Amino acid sequence: MSIDTNAFMDSLPIMGVGLLGIFIVTLIIIVGIYILKALTSKSADSDEAKEDEDAKDEKKDKKSTESAMDLMKEREKKDFLEEEENNYISHDL
Repeated sequence: MSIDTNAFMDSLPIMGVGLLGIFIVTLIIIVGIYILKALTSKSADSDEAKEDEDAKDEKKDKKSTESAMDLMKEREKKDFLEEEENNYISHDL
């Protein structure tokens, strides 16, 4: 089996052009994604801000309507988890 070095040297420019094309297409796709992200993130940021405000309002309403029974249940859960501290029980419920 022999390698024809002349044919290999003749094919290098063709392979180089193909590889350059792959890099150019990849860069175009990346730039396109960044442009789309920039265009769509502005509307998403304003929607998220509105949702955050609505969530804060709901929390305020919820705190004012919590009953004494709900507060007692939360305290019981907290006390139970503190007693089992050495068993590595999570404090997040």
